[in-house]
Amino acid sequence: MILTARLLLPISSPPIVDGGLLIRDGTICAIDKASALIRDFATEPHDDLGRAALLPGLVNAHTHLELTGLHGRLPLGKSFTEWAIAMLDLRSGLDDEFFAASARLGAATLLRSGVTCVADVTASGASVVPLKAAGLRGIIFQEILGPHPEQAPERLDAAEKALRSLQLQANDSLLSIGLSPHAPYSLSESLLLRCAELLRRQRLPATIHVAESPEEVAYIGLGLGPIATTLLPAVGRHSPSHRICGESPIALLDRAGLLSDRLTAVHGVHIGISDLQLLKQRGVALAVCPRSNHYLKVGTAPLPRCLAASLRVGLGTDSLASNETLSLWDEMRFAHRLYGDTVTAQQLVTMTTLGGAAALGMAGSIGSLAPGKRADLTALAIDRVDDADPYESLLAQASDDSVVLNMVEGKILYQREGAARWTCH
Repeated sequence: MILTARLLLPISSPPIVDGGLLIRDGTICAIDKASALIRDFATEPHDDLGRAALLPGLVNAHTHLELTGLHGRLPLGKSFTEWAIAMLDLRSGLDDEFFAASARLGAATLLRSGVTCVADVTASGASVVPLKAAGLRGIIFQEILGPHPEQAPERLDAAEKALRSLQLQANDSLLSIGLSPHAPYSLSESLLLRCAELLRRQRLPATIHVAESPEEVAYIGLGLGPIATTLLPAVGRHSPSHRICGESPIALLDRAGLLSDRLTAVHGVHIGISDLQLLKQRGVALAVCPRSNHYLKVGTAPLPRCLAASLRVGLGTDSLASNETLSLWDEMRFAHRLYGDTVTAQQLVTMTTLGGAAALGMAGSIGSLAPGKRADLTALAIDRVDDADPYESLLAQASDDSVVLNMVEGKILYQREGAARWTCH
């Protein structure tokens, strides 16, 4: 099948106006000008998307889909610790039915917004079924917490059992399974060490919230601040469960053996030069979530510095417990306003495609439109193409509502109602 559009954004190569690609058996076989593809592969079925931009499917590098139903139910704009305590109180009253419904809604929302791959963190396991049913690609990370050192063995045993269950559910899908130690402040040092050993033994991908707030930095480095005095006592922990030695959250993770090229660090708002060097040396990827950081008033991640250091950087929305939408288009536009000229539209679009794929270890198969890669792509209706900066014009026009097509492995998973003037074969 030949698929053509007004604008083709391969990401790994220059944009092509009036471009297209040849797809066979779920694989991209060629990209070129539409006229050249139609000439060279004359017997292939051809579908023209018309006034649309065709690009790789978006990669949401950090979500909690089981929390989608919490939209508007938590205090945004207060302190991180206040939000976290409110989250603990609210979550204690939620049941499996809530998590399942939230995950279904979240998966459907991603599909309609141009996302084809997601890194989702789950405590309940609820996201596997709807993501598998939707046909999306991704990694499901089993969350693990435990601030009490004496609970470390049983918490790890429970996590291993949950991982086995997730793996069984994910069979015959494009989903893989990983582990998510929640954060340096919510796991004892003993449990962090055990997680690191498990990850090495099973060679699993991992993700962790780290260096998200000033409160976290104060607690990890000095054992002080609201996490020590308010948040952890709310779960029965009244003293630090890690060695206090003035180190940063990133340094603690390195000492625990968690930093590796299979880890995606999430947030990274409060990282210094030495932290950045550690992340680079260990090959750690980074997922930034600018709107969540803004709503929780924790600061702004040093994204320009991370990009300049050539880290693998993806963009995530986090959950609707700390954000307004699951739209990566909204996330990109917010980040563009936040960082101004220091982060370009092209860099942001790359972060949500090839950058996110690289962060999840999938850059060899998805994230750009190139021969040999899997046909994971999305198409958006556009009114105009700015030849000088097609990425800027795309961001100015793109929204969830403008997505007309979402495809994974060459199969249409979503096609906007009213956009059926073409039928992909």
